[in-house]
Amino acid sequence: MNRHCADRIGSSSLLIDTVGLIAVVILALLMRFHAITIPAVWYDEAFSLLLARETPWEIWPITARDVHPPLYYVLLHYWMLLVGDDVLSARSLSVLADVGTLLLSIKLMSLVATRRATWIAALLLALLPISIRYSQEVRMYTMVSFWLMGATVALVCWVKAPDKKRFATLYVLLMTAAFYTHYFAALCVLVHWLFWFRVRHVRAAVLPVRAWVLANSAIVVLFLPWMSHFIRQLQRRDGLDWIPPLTWQTVLNTVWPFTVMNDSVPVTSWWRVVPTLLILVCAATLLVKDPKERGYNILLVGYFFVPVLIVYILSLWVPIFSARYLTFAAVGLPLIVAVALDAWGIRRRVLTVAAMFFFLVGETQGLLAVYQQTDGLNGTAVRRETRLDILAARIAREVRPDDEIVVDGMFWYLPFKYYNATGIQPRIYVYRYPTDESREPYSFGGWALALQRGAGRYFDDISTLKLNAGRIWWVTGKVNANHARLFPKHWKQTLRLDGGGVEASLFILDAAPAPLAAGPKRSDFPAMACCAYWRADTDRAIFSGEVLGIRTPYESQTRPIAGP
Repeated sequence: MNRHCADRIGSSSLLIDTVGLIAVVILALLMRFHAITIPAVWYDEAFSLLLARETPWEIWPITARDVHPPLYYVLLHYWMLLVGDDVLSARSLSVLADVGTLLLSIKLMSLVATRRATWIAALLLALLPISIRYSQEVRMYTMVSFWLMGATVALVCWVKAPDKKRFATLYVLLMTAAFYTHYFAALCVLVHWLFWFRVRHVRAAVLPVRAWVLANSAIVVLFLPWMSHFIRQLQRRDGLDWIPPLTWQTVLNTVWPFTVMNDSVPVTSWWRVVPTLLILVCAATLLVKDPKERGYNILLVGYFFVPVLIVYILSLWVPIFSARYLTFAAVGLPLIVAVALDAWGIRRRVLTVAAMFFFLVGETQGLLAVYQQTDGLNGTAVRRETRLDILAARIAREVRPDDEIVVDGMFWYLPFKYYNATGIQPRIYVYRYPTDESREPYSFGGWALALQRGAGRYFDDISTLKLNAGRIWWVTGKVNANHARLFPKHWKQTLRLDGGGVEASLFILDAAPAPLAAGPKRSDFPAMACCAYWRADTDRAIFSGEVLGIRTPYESQTRPIAGP
């Protein structure tokens, strides 16, 4: 009789868990697909999309001249072959990777925590704003989260069953995939080493030194084919200059950009510190719990805090703290909160309910910020204000077959090329230095991709521009009235199309233009206030918050393309 009752209870629990899992996955999918196509594709996403159009054999050397490893772009290449390269299809890969991370996190919690803590974590993860934000972007951040959470689950299974070698093999493969997706995967390795050391200290029979060292050595060996490219990228140290220096406000507000996100709250407000304090209290709760479970609790706490602390330390020399790079670590926040709430629920039910309500309200604020595009994260202002999709569509309706299209700067070139449906290959205008010397484009980053098919797409002297039909479209960031001084006098503007933070001007040339000895120089228009900025030693432009009436962390790190 008792056995029959136990079987019925077990079947009922399994049914409830199955229904709960389906509900959480549906909720997660709805949150991530909601408004996913509204933000416009910006530079970083355009780089991913255009690079993924190349063959895997071309992706490898082009990526070697960027700042990231190649695996995400290769996977995106095959994904686009399967479902298409429109915005919804491309971004859906990030959604599926993030939902996969959610499922793996639920599995991890089922291994190391109670049933109640598992479902609290599932709900908070389904609504985690930073995960939803980057599941709506064609970048590798949710993909690396998937690999690292999968590796963490494999590691815990390996610890619980050290004789089953398949978990060791799975751990090695998943960690290798993570390294080939994003270099910050190394931060999670430190978390795993800390967990292994703690577990081994408690139970000497678990994962002996030899097995653990062999597994990590295998990861290094599998990464060796890319090692030389990684070293060259590290030596360049390009692509990180947009990150602002570390401040005490950044440290105190650590949790805010992952959860609440609301950019309308002043940076100096103490409200931004509250989430950090609450997470510290939850983490302390885990660390003082039952010593038998402390090894797993250290894993959960370290999953967020170890990567963040290491990044803070490194940022004392080179600023590298960016919320998007730590999206994988932010997955640990709901796990920490869930275990803490589960512990409090035993004796402090009122406190537990109040804390759960607070966390849900905070995540709701973060979701609103994501959907309204006011989260203050890198690229959000550009995705909201620059409608190159609308601008490119309008040009396609007005263009003639012999027209010339010029895009003013690499920052606008890649997203315009993605949206371009005219059949005309756009060219890139490169500014001259005041010394009148031509600036040869780099073979790094966006330039490596843009010039893949030849170097004839860029020019730095307008007088050398050959026009077949006497019509030219000039696509650029919005500027003031002095912008007209950039162009020769025989160029007559006949049409201007507005794309929010960008614009396109149609020029028609006079039949008998005055001779030009050379194109205009930067020194010819010092008062020009362009909204595209040049970052030292890189090939990107930065969207100016001054032009859009918004705040941006980049302005202090940049100098104008045009003007002194």
